[in-house]
Amino acid sequence: MALACGAGQALATTFGVAMTLPVASTPRLHDSLEEHARARSLLLRFAYAPEGAAEQQIAQVRDLIAAKVDALLVVPVRPAVTAAITRLAREADIPLVYINDGPREDWLAGRVALVIPNDLVAGRLQMRKLAQMMHGTGRLAILSGRPDEAGSILRTRGIKEVMAEFPGLQLVAEGAADGERRTAGTLVSGWLAEGTAIDAIAASNDAMAIGAADAVEASGLPAGRILIGGIGAIADAMQAMQQKRLAVTLHQDATLQGRRAIDDALALIAHRPVPQYDWVPFTLVTDRISTMQFSK
Repeated sequence: MALACGAGQALATTFGVAMTLPVASTPRLHDSLEEHARARSLLLRFAYAPEGAAEQQIAQVRDLIAAKVDALLVVPVRPAVTAAITRLAREADIPLVYINDGPREDWLAGRVALVIPNDLVAGRLQMRKLAQMMHGTGRLAILSGRPDEAGSILRTRGIKEVMAEFPGLQLVAEGAADGERRTAGTLVSGWLAEGTAIDAIAASNDAMAIGAADAVEASGLPAGRILIGGIGAIADAMQAMQQKRLAVTLHQDATLQGRRAIDDALALIAHRPVPQYDWVPFTLVTDRISTMQFSK
């Protein structure tokens, strides 16, 4: 664990932060939490766990509660951890704010808030842009993520909802690539090798979108021949977009997530009302780096 933001202030309000290692998709969130905590004279006590290390993160949350932090901020390393973490926070009567991902339930007992993007909206927005670029007609393939992740399920549902609005769109291939670049590349390579004609690929994250672009390139097709959409706006995706390998992605504002998480935790400590789902809007990004705010 690491103590940040002025360890000498023994009486300062302290938040325990359990999150994935701040690499790839989370460094901006990590920095935002530190920045907004510092501005409010708060202490942050970080505990890091690798992606997928559910038992390790649950043990870290127990340790943070035992250390008597005033609130918990959690970026789940796996969907399976949320039930145990929510129960631990409720039993300890400690405020809990999930960031970026969390349980999708109508109501959660205890002082719980979720600062997360609306994944159903993400899928809708991505597909609507792809449909626009396809002029409402063509052959579509879908790459979905892990079957146990609510976010991936909702993104794929959003894609299919919008697809159903366009009679000229035809679903020609669909597969689960577990959110991974290499798995997505293997799937798309197989489709192309079988002779499946594809005009666009909707992927529920950027890693899979880039994997799809790798497969398209390896097949000898020119960049941009198949329109590919991702979600996340990670650095590799932005570079791929400038190379015309990706057509669209969606940006999640990690700075805004950090600020809202800090503010919601403070409100929960004071027993003030907080929206259980504090939705963070996505921003659409195309190869021209044009953006459109979307919050519905």
